[in-house]
Amino acid sequence: MSADDQDAQVVNRTDFDTAVGWAIIGLALLALLAALAIARVFIVPVIMAFLLALVFSPLCRWFRRRGVPEPLSALLIVVSLLAALAVTSYTLALPATGWLEDAPSIAREAERKLRGFMGVAEAVTDAGREIEEAATGGDEAEDAPIEVVVAEEGPLTTIALDAPLIVAQTIFIMILMFFILASGSLFYERLVRVMPTMTEKKRALQIAYDIERDVSRYLLSITAINAGLGVAVGCAMALLGMPSPLAFGLLAFALNFVPFLGAIGGVVISFGVALVSLPTAFDAFVVAAVYFALTSIEGQLVTPWLVGRRLRLNTVVILIAVAFWAWLWSVMGMIMAVPLLVCFRVLCQHVEPLKPFGEFLAGKDD
Repeated sequence: MSADDQDAQVVNRTDFDTAVGWAIIGLALLALLAALAIARVFIVPVIMAFLLALVFSPLCRWFRRRGVPEPLSALLIVVSLLAALAVTSYTLALPATGWLEDAPSIAREAERKLRGFMGVAEAVTDAGREIEEAATGGDEAEDAPIEVVVAEEGPLTTIALDAPLIVAQTIFIMILMFFILASGSLFYERLVRVMPTMTEKKRALQIAYDIERDVSRYLLSITAINAGLGVAVGCAMALLGMPSPLAFGLLAFALNFVPFLGAIGGVVISFGVALVSLPTAFDAFVVAAVYFALTSIEGQLVTPWLVGRRLRLNTVVILIAVAFWAWLWSVMGMIMAVPLLVCFRVLCQHVEPLKPFGEFLAGKDD
């Protein structure tokens, strides 16, 4: 066998080994994706608990430096979160329940108010129906089969069925977060112990502290921004004569944790409620426009200025991540999409082979 043939065999074997390696990686990723989807009921609360622990770990250390034991500070944080969650849920539950129960009458009222804007569309629809009846003959309608529609479960029934699981997951998140916070620096001590060399120990600690700092800074900044947006939306709704302005403020605060889609949902909800509650459809459009203007100011001016360039991410990547995690884990996935991106970006900054991915995730330079 000639040298050229041997070189060709080596190249072919190398290409084959590379293809096999990529195939194995692809299968492993598919298996991981399937595992994340199947075990979502368990994995989502665990990840949420760790993210919340990252946010409040600096606060626990601040209390510890002032003589407060970590279990006590963890308990205070968990109780405060539960109280805030209970107040928010109670404030939102009353108007939301009324809107869901009155959904048929709300739909009729909305249709009546929008009739003036939809006059042209109705005329076109009626003309098309008359042409179709003239072409097919009016007698065929009498012999047409009767369509039977099976009523599905209403939204209140769906919420009632999902409530036990939501409550159980919330309790599990709070309990796990309490034990993570109460353990203090135990995780970092174990991380240092398992690393074989001093260089790897330092790198592992640096990655852990950077992830904690960036995730904590991001979530605390976003929480403060969303609180300001909630106050602005609540005041605007009160000035515009909307019912339950406090509920709208809390709704804007909660929805804005979901990038892009949360603002769109808030605009749609505010428009629907205003359409029924206010005298004219024009008033409803004004309410929706004000809500959209406030969220636009927050998203285009306030958040970039307060969050800073270090934590800014590629907008396209954020949108793809939100859509992906929403498909995989529903609403909780949308909420955790950006914090998970922040964690991955910090990891990319410290691992040499992943640095190109970190540059891709970064936002536009100023």
